[in-house]
Amino acid sequence: MLHMSPAVMAAAIVSAQKCGLSLRERLDRAVASLIADNHPEGAAPWSVQAADLFANVANCSPELLHGRWSLLYERVQLEHDLWHQTEQTAQEMNDGELPAAPYIVPARLRRAWPRLVAGVFCV
Repeated sequence: MLHMSPAVMAAAIVSAQKCGLSLRERLDRAVASLIADNHPEGAAPWSVQAADLFANVANCSPELLHGRWSLLYERVQLEHDLWHQTEQTAQEMNDGELPAAPYIVPARLRRAWPRLVAGVFCV
């Protein structure tokens, strides 16, 4: 739980609106940014680089994800808007082609990354 004075709450709401984000998204990003600034290697779980690496591993070999990363993958699986799923045409179905496997879209994952990582690593 986060306690804020009315003045800080108003400033946070205005800041979120300027960025086109909800208050929760703005706070998640602010917290992730502050934590990332304090990480010596700059490659903390909440970094954009970690999101891109996670997307690549999850798309190619999700069985390699262990511990909290595995839990994060489970949460990503539940967020259908992060995935691209191709739709088969009638011709492809008639030809007996298998549908392409769904995959995580890195740009979509990056937008949700602070919230997802906070829910797994910052609890």
